Amino acid sequence: MRTGDDLYTNSVVTLDARTGKLLWYRQFVANDTHDSDLSQVSPLFTAKINGKPRDLMTVAGKDGLLRVMDRDTRDVLFELPITTRENADAAPTVDGIHRCPGLLGGLEWNGPAYSPLTNTIYAAAVDWCGTFKLAADKPEFVPAAHYYGGAVIPDARETSRGWLTAIDGTSGKVRWRQQWPTPLVAAVTATSGGVLFTGDLNNDFLVLDAADGKVLYRFNTGGSIGGGVVTYEVGGKQYVATTSGVVSGFFGGSGTSAVIVFALP
Repeated sequence: MRTGDDLYTNSVVTLDARTGKLLWYRQFVANDTHDSDLSQVSPLFTAKINGKPRDLMTVAGKDGLLRVMDRDTRDVLFELPITTRENADAAPTVDGIHRCPGLLGGLEWNGPAYSPLTNTIYAAAVDWCGTFKLAADKPEFVPAAHYYGGAVIPDARETSRGWLTAIDGTSGKVRWRQQWPTPLVAAVTATSGGVLFTGDLNNDFLVLDAADGKVLYRFNTGGSIGGGVVTYEVGGKQYVATTSGVVSGFFGGSGTSAVIVFALP
């Protein structure tokens, strides 16, 4: 129901760390009518293009697109879908428009991973569509309360899936793509050993071959995995930690809330 661009939603915003002064911004989804939040932290990286190093960053979110942008010029080098996109730009109507991604689709709160060894971006996404409806009457504004001009009805949960996509960081070429039986909302962590750590909503912690996405190891933690995955070293031994348990009110999940830690031999 709101008009205008609604700055600074769905934007890359750059601040001076010393003063907080706004240096520049770029909005990617103006006047967002689909809840297409840019809801993740974007990897920053430097890569050579035509022999010259350029400072880059990924920009992705619930609109189901991944972009790589030059941080100096703000030019977008490429943009590609990382989940199903149908009627993505169709405005909601009173009768309803079926759209992909839905309210819970696209790339959620955990951002992509970047491997400087292979110049590869790894993006986990949700494939879950929904029907977007516009309210017949403009809602009354009440301070400190939600203000919705419509509603979204997600497709049946049984239809939801996930995607994990490996992308060349400078050309945008897809190196490999794997579909998952559940939405993928957990972080993806890339390592110098050529493996990826992540997890899914089937309660499995996963170790994947970064070269092709093949599952090398899985461990059922007894709880859904939808949070961060970190790896660290103590006393010469490598460890990997992840969260396990109920993910959110939207995605649900199961299991006791816990931090699970693995030690490598």
